[in-house]
Amino acid sequence: MDVDWCKTRQGMETYDRQIVEDFRDMGISHVRIRVEDDADEQLFSVLDRVIDDCLNCGVIPVLAYQADDMKNQPTQKNIDRVADWWQTVAERYRDKSYRLSFDLVIEVTDALNDKPDLLNDIYEQMVSVIRQSNPDRILTISPRLRSDPAHLSDLEIPSDTNRYLMAEWHFYAAGPSKTNEKKLWTTGTPAERQLVQSKVGKALQWQRETGIPTWVGVRMPGNYNDGNDYTLDEQLSFASFVAQTLEDAEIPFAVNSDTKFYERVEKRWYPEMLPLTTELF
Repeated sequence: MDVDWCKTRQGMETYDRQIVEDFRDMGISHVRIRVEDDADEQLFSVLDRVIDDCLNCGVIPVLAYQADDMKNQPTQKNIDRVADWWQTVAERYRDKSYRLSFDLVIEVTDALNDKPDLLNDIYEQMVSVIRQSNPDRILTISPRLRSDPAHLSDLEIPSDTNRYLMAEWHFYAAGPSKTNEKKLWTTGTPAERQLVQSKVGKALQWQRETGIPTWVGVRMPGNYNDGNDYTLDEQLSFASFVAQTLEDAEIPFAVNSDTKFYERVEKRWYPEMLPLTTELF
């Protein structure tokens, strides 16, 4: 599950270990902890607790950095700022369990979309910085154009990966659509199923060619951000097919996002979403 426990103000203020326990009891094995703030003591006061709670509860924490300034304006100054952020974070958690992993950039977009060579240079710099203090931690890189698996082949493997590397890609991050041909899902027609399978197939091909495993860091079973015009049965049909396709391919996945399924103030799952939640996990 993608979570905002360390990203939004409400997420930080309402965070409690019970949430991690509830997620674990639902069957969620890992959380993608999205962060956009500076690496300072204010952030660490929450992030330290979240990471420790996850590790102690048996939930794998994946720390993911937003890096918006660099994605919008990939100047060397902004790239260095992201590298400095990761250097600070890596040194902070150098002695943590290696179940904690680092997802270097959340969804490569904006000005980096058409700069694959620059993106590879950025990953080279970041990996080199992190490896100074974390030689064996799993690091995750993602392709351009909103982590499209079709662009996994553009990635160059950073020289200091030390064999502990994954690639994150995703699809249907904001859910399917009944009109957009690129993410079309209505009744689950053969053509709509093939859209899902073709993207998974691209990831599997890249895994075979590189020997590097991948995971789906984001997917959404309904188009919640646009008001959601999918019934519960339609969401169940889509979610079940995508989950089964990924499980058959042995590719783990995270769902977007915690606030759509869990009421963090009252610490409970939304009753109306429970059939879908249990189907997903």
